[in-house]
Amino acid sequence: MPSVPRAATPAAARPVVVLLPLESAAFGRAAGHVKSGLTAAWSQSPNRALTELRFILVGDQPNDVIAGYNQAVAANARVIIGPLIRDQVSALASALAQSAPVNIPTLALNVVDGDPRLAANLFLFGLSTEAESRQVARLALREGYKRALVLTQPNAFSRRVQQAFVETFLDAGGSIAAQHAAVTDLNSLNRLRTVVTGANADMIFIAADLRTARTVRPFLDTQLPAFATSQLWSGQIDANSTLDLNGTRLIDMPWLLEPDHPAVMIYARSQPALTPENERLYALGIDAYRLAELAGERGLAPGLSLDGVTGRITIERGHWLIREPSVAQIWQGQLLPGNERK
Repeated sequence: MPSVPRAATPAAARPVVVLLPLESAAFGRAAGHVKSGLTAAWSQSPNRALTELRFILVGDQPNDVIAGYNQAVAANARVIIGPLIRDQVSALASALAQSAPVNIPTLALNVVDGDPRLAANLFLFGLSTEAESRQVARLALREGYKRALVLTQPNAFSRRVQQAFVETFLDAGGSIAAQHAAVTDLNSLNRLRTVVTGANADMIFIAADLRTARTVRPFLDTQLPAFATSQLWSGQIDANSTLDLNGTRLIDMPWLLEPDHPAVMIYARSQPALTPENERLYALGIDAYRLAELAGERGLAPGLSLDGVTGRITIERGHWLIREPSVAQIWQGQLLPGNERK
């Protein structure tokens, strides 16, 4: 990694440089939504007349980000935002940890596996569903639930969501009554009904998407309270698709739950409206730019607390920007804040 060139212009006039795979077949659409959110936040900034928001295209392979990062450093960036892809974040984290110090604050838009040593200038911020799982586990325990039935869709993503919930729930004193695959064929569903009956659980955690959850839920004890992450609320939503999930508690960002929230309403909405999954990426871009401004003005340090459109954002372990979304409930095809029902 090259060293940072000496600034020839005031700090406020140096560009905020963003590394995104905008032309990637696999990730370009997601990157475009993040870009739109970044631009929306920049347009509302009182410093926009002084701050250029510059985008550098990167490929979608792990090491593609290194060349883009070097370009950002050569451009005398005030703050660097990106990369977006998890493997690229890992590649950049490894490169920065082994290189000469680079003092430009860098805000990655994803997290890394494990707990690696991170360079002093690198901060991790993203839409981690595993972090949501841990918050749901703590929420359920605070409300007095102790024995969880855990249902997991058979894919790698849902298994990560499940693992994060189970570890946190057990560490905080809860117990797992049973774990079962959230499968949707009739024979498996009937076996699931038998498992649930004998589990003596007092709650259900569902690590599955909407289609799977709505199929499985009627085969469970409808008196048991159900919890989930934002994984459950994605794609096109209508009242008929969620009737079986009435009362299910989950967490999601204020951008989707609280459009009248002061931290939300000042930013332009995407036009036309996006799916919930893509709205989250747009909101990620908004908060990423707000964090970049803070990083450029006074740095990101313990004690930070930002009322973001993705949730309340704080710092853990010096480098991890943790967001705490809002609690919501599915009711009659809508996602309502808290326990509200219309």
